[in-house]
Amino acid sequence: MTGLSPEECWEVLEQGTVAHVAVLDDGEPYVTPLSYVVVGGRLAFRSAPGRRAAAIAAAPRVCIDVTLVEGSAWRSVLVWGDARVADDPELHAEVVAALLAKYPEETAPGFSSPAPFPEERHVVVVTPMEMTGRSSAADPPVRPGRL
Repeated sequence: MTGLSPEECWEVLEQGTVAHVAVLDDGEPYVTPLSYVVVGGRLAFRSAPGRRAAAIAAAPRVCIDVTLVEGSAWRSVLVWGDARVADDPELHAEVVAALLAKYPEETAPGFSSPAPFPEERHVVVVTPMEMTGRSSAADPPVRPGRL
C-alpha cells in the first residue's frame, strides 16, 4: 500500500459518492453509509432524527471513510473530526444545492424533485482534524483489506 498526500486525499473525497460514518452510540460503534459533499474544506451531509443523529449529539467525534475503486485499483481516505449540526441557513442551502448537483436524478431517483428533503433533516458538517489516505499503488498491487 502507498500513502496519499493531503491533495490526493481531498481528490478522493471530492470524487467519492458514498461515505461511511462511524459514531459512538452508547459506547458501541455504529456505522452508516451516506451521500455527502465537500463544501468549504468540510464534509457535509443530511441527517434525519434517529440513531446516528442522537449519537452525534451525545458524542460528536466521528470517523468517515470514503473509498474509490477504479478497476483493480483503490484509494481510501479516513477523516476524523467533530460533527455539528449547521444552523446557518445559507450553509444549509449551499449543502443542499451541492448534494442536488452531485447526485442527479439519474443516480438517485426523485432526488432532484422540488422538495427533495423532508424538513426534519439537518445539515451536519465535519471539519477534518486528521486525515489519512492509502492506495493499492504497490508492486504487486494489494487488494482492499489485503485479501
